[in-house]
Amino acid sequence: MNNTKSHISQLKLLLSRKFSNNLRNLKINRTDLLFILLCLAIGIYLLATKPIFVTILGCATIVFLSIGYVIRTVPILEKYLGRKIRFWHIVAAIITITALLDTFTTPAQAIFLSGLESFFNNLAQQSSQAGGGSTSTLDANVVGLTFNLIRGAFLLLVAAASLFAYNQAQQGNDWRPIVTQVGLAFSIVIAIDVITFIFVGNGTGTTSAIR
Repeated sequence: MNNTKSHISQLKLLLSRKFSNNLRNLKINRTDLLFILLCLAIGIYLLATKPIFVTILGCATIVFLSIGYVIRTVPILEKYLGRKIRFWHIVAAIITITALLDTFTTPAQAIFLSGLESFFNNLAQQSSQAGGGSTSTLDANVVGLTFNLIRGAFLLLVAAASLFAYNQAQQGNDWRPIVTQVGLAFSIVIAIDVITFIFVGNGTGTTSAIR
C-alpha cells in the first residue's frame, strides 16, 4: 500500500516537473499563466453570453496576426527579390487578393466564415426592414467586402508565416513556434465557423441563442 502511494507521489512529482519545464521552454512564468487563465475564463464567459462578439474578436485576431507576419516577412522578401518593398506594394497585394476572392465569391464562402457573413447580411436586411426600407444601416456589399478582406488577410498570414518559417529553418532557428501560431489561426477560423453554426445556424436561421 505504501509502495503504491509512493509511486503515485513520484508520478505527480514527475508530471509537475515536466509541466514546469514546458512552461520554462515556452518562457511562461506564473504571472503569465495567471493572465492566460484569466483570459481563458473571460473568453468562456463571453462565449456563453455573447458568441458573436467572440467571433468578431477572432476575426480581428486573424487580421492582426496577418499584419504582424507580413511586417516580419518584408525584409525576407526584399532579400529574395533584391528590391525595396514599399507600403503601397503591400496594399496592392491585399487589394488584389480581396478582389480575387470577391470575384470568385462562391469558392471563398465555401471555405470559411460563410455563416457569419450570412448572419450579418441577414442583420442588414432586418435593419433595413425595421427602418421602413428607406435606409440600410449595413450594406450587404460592404459586409461581403469586409469578409473577403478577412479571408485575404488569412491567406496572407499563411503565406507570410510559411515563408518566415522556411527562412528560420534555413538559418537553423526554431520554426515550430511559427507553425504553432499558424495552427492557432486555423483553429480560430474553425472555432468561428463552429460557434456561428451552433448559435446562428447557417446565418439565416433563428438568432434566439444570441443575447
